[in-house]
Amino acid sequence: MNINDVDKFKENLEKKTTKGFGYFMKNIGMVLLVFISIFIITNPTCITDPATFFGTFKIDGLWVVFALFCSIAGFYQLAKSVQREDRASGKEQRIGEYEEAMTRKAEEVRRDHAEMSIKRLDNSALIDSELKSLLIKLDADRAAIVELHNGTNNASGFPFIYGDMAYEQISNNVNFAQDEFKNFNLAKLPFVALNYKKGTWIGSTDEVEKQDRYFAAKLRVVDANFGAFVVLEGINGPLGFLTLHYKDGNVHPHKAEIIAALNHSVQIISTLLDRAKFKI
Repeated sequence: MNINDVDKFKENLEKKTTKGFGYFMKNIGMVLLVFISIFIITNPTCITDPATFFGTFKIDGLWVVFALFCSIAGFYQLAKSVQREDRASGKEQRIGEYEEAMTRKAEEVRRDHAEMSIKRLDNSALIDSELKSLLIKLDADRAAIVELHNGTNNASGFPFIYGDMAYEQISNNVNFAQDEFKNFNLAKLPFVALNYKKGTWIGSTDEVEKQDRYFAAKLRVVDANFGAFVVLEGINGPLGFLTLHYKDGNVHPHKAEIIAALNHSVQIISTLLDRAKFKI
């Protein structure tokens, strides 16, 4: 505690003391006014004939009554002060309980995040292994996972949906494409909106261009001339897409074989990516 803390404590104490004394004087004044009013009503001659009244009036009893009223007012003020202190103490206790609950919640969130981070790292190796297996099995040039996330909201609270190529395995024929598909706004890709509800899609980049020239151009930049995707579904909603690409659009397995292999991998990968399934 420094000198500033001491000054603040002194200032608060003075304010509270002054305020309490003000309450006390207000109550004393009210009691005094009531007492005078009652006295005048019960002794009207003190107004109509004050000389006669006060000449014969004995004031000793009046002081006793006045002292009694002052005592009652004092005890009333003391009781009110105790009630205020009890309320303040109860409020401080509730604040303390709330802060303690918030601290426990923050600790739970931190611990949960740490556990999920470790789980994510453990599962990443399994996901990469599944992508490599898929790449070899289908003789593809790229197997990747695009995860969805809610970046920001518009003014009405409607979310923008973003994608991020979080995992990628490639052959020696192509280069990594993660930088081209990092934190991109899916609202800019009509192809995704038009085909998402189907759950699966397979075809050439020329077919993509008919629906979305911008997306087709991005695919050609990374030598993706033929590809497929399957939606990754989690317990609480979509997680993203499992995608497969070929540099040579004319050399690839039959479409049914590609989709069957992707669907098999989706069951494995969606389990590894879905946080909700971690706790089952």
